[in-house]
Amino acid sequence: MESIFHEKVISNALKVWGLELILFNSPEYQRLRIDPINERSFICNYKEHWFTVRKLGKQWFNLNSLLTGPELISDTYLALFLAQLQQEGYSIFVVKGDLPDCEADQLLQMIRVQQMHRPKLIGEELAQLKEQRVQKTDLEQAVEINDGSGVLDEDEEDLQRALALSRQQIDMEDEEADLRRAIQLSMQGSSRNTSQDIPQTSSTQLTSEELRKRREAYFEKQQQQQQDPPGQLSHPCETPTTSPEALGSDLGGMSEEDMLQAAVTMSLETVRNNFITEEKK
Repeated sequence: MESIFHEKVISNALKVWGLELILFNSPEYQRLRIDPINERSFICNYKEHWFTVRKLGKQWFNLNSLLTGPELISDTYLALFLAQLQQEGYSIFVVKGDLPDCEADQLLQMIRVQQMHRPKLIGEELAQLKEQRVQKTDLEQAVEINDGSGVLDEDEEDLQRALALSRQQIDMEDEEADLRRAIQLSMQGSSRNTSQDIPQTSSTQLTSEELRKRREAYFEKQQQQQQDPPGQLSHPCETPTTSPEALGSDLGGMSEEDMLQAAVTMSLETVRNNFITEEKK
């Protein structure tokens, strides 16, 4: 009853402007078979809510006050939009007559509007804003937690690095200590081996000149024995021998080690003398 009353009120108000309301789904209007895009305006009603779908310029707009702004409706979508409203229980009225001049209508006669985003319901936008605030709060809390944990992680990393450096230093000190002990043991072992490997030589060290004279005497003696007839000896009391012991006694009681050391010494002196001679030249 209230909607009928409101309809009569609106109808009487429009008559002042020379306008008339016709029910869109009435048999009288349907017999006319007028394409909705050829109309100028529609008034939609559901219970106590009223809004207008109007053509401004060459485009249709949904002027529902429950939206955050005007909604652009294409010509191809207009009939589907009106049918959807009817299914939702809306009563639709066609406004017949010449509408008063409107500044928006004059402006949109010259330009066309492009709408990138469909306006949302006011309640939907409020709910979305509330959800965004909640998400923002949760994000800020997460950032704060992450910042705190980041500081803790950095402190923990510094501690781990310090412990690792300390362990490396201890390992290096242990390795240095082991190396020093190994060197000491090696030096001790080499000193013992050296003392054991050094041959026990005679306390009497012969010079190169003495060694040369004794060798000459030995060779002269050998030549003299070869010149004597067999069976006759220059010294009957002496018997020739070629054993090492005899040769050692002929060389003044020198052992083989003494002879080797003396030969090495003489060789080194010869090399040194040659080197000095070369430098003088």
